[in-house]
Amino acid sequence: MKVILREFPKDTPYLTLYPISDVHWGAAECMEKEFRAYLKTIQDDPSGYILLGGDLVNNGIKSSKTDVYREKYRPDVQKEMMIELFSPVADKIIAGVLGNHESRTSRESCQDVMKDIFCALGIRDRYAEDSAFVKISLGEKPNKKPATYMIYLNHGNGGGASLGAGISRQDGYQLSIEGVDISVSGHTHKPAKVPSGRLVFDPRNNKITRSNTLIFVCTAWLDYAGYPDRGQMRATAFYPDTIRLDGTEKRWS
Repeated sequence: MKVILREFPKDTPYLTLYPISDVHWGAAECMEKEFRAYLKTIQDDPSGYILLGGDLVNNGIKSSKTDVYREKYRPDVQKEMMIELFSPVADKIIAGVLGNHESRTSRESCQDVMKDIFCALGIRDRYAEDSAFVKISLGEKPNKKPATYMIYLNHGNGGGASLGAGISRQDGYQLSIEGVDISVSGHTHKPAKVPSGRLVFDPRNNKITRSNTLIFVCTAWLDYAGYPDRGQMRATAFYPDTIRLDGTEKRWS
């Protein structure tokens, strides 16, 4: 676990977060054209910033389940191409974590593919191997204080066949972490953006208040072909989405 802090000026009216996970660059099914266009959209958005949830590369190595003969590029080339892709938007990356596809190499040889990418981009300090607690402050509220958001970033784990299974897992975990406003994950390839909530006991004022939270699960950048087709798996939505953080009051959408 690592805490990553990012402060923006008082005159920042809002930020648009682009959470990205499960690109699987190098897979035959990777939607390369669409992903390149998406990165250009982020580059052209002055309010746009990025959270990286892992599995950026497919990383099909010999010991993995991935069919190495179907890989479009070698694992080392996948990493090089990912560095090239993110170089124009490196300054927009707030934080990133490891995915299970990158961790294949970590287990085999103690080489962290995601850390290599962040180091090459010159943003090693924004990388957290397993999970990141991201504190973002921006703008100015009526009380003259900035709007502050606490985000939990993790690649995700498990899931299930249904859309709700992946959401429930993330919701259950984020409720165990006090102070988190937004939980961002991927892994399930089932995109979702779902409000949740918790009750908060305020011992200073002897009050019970309700606090809203947000569960965000990233889309995968894969066509429906290959592994899911052979396994008769249900198709999932392709739905890149964003999170807007307001700077004049604590509000997200």
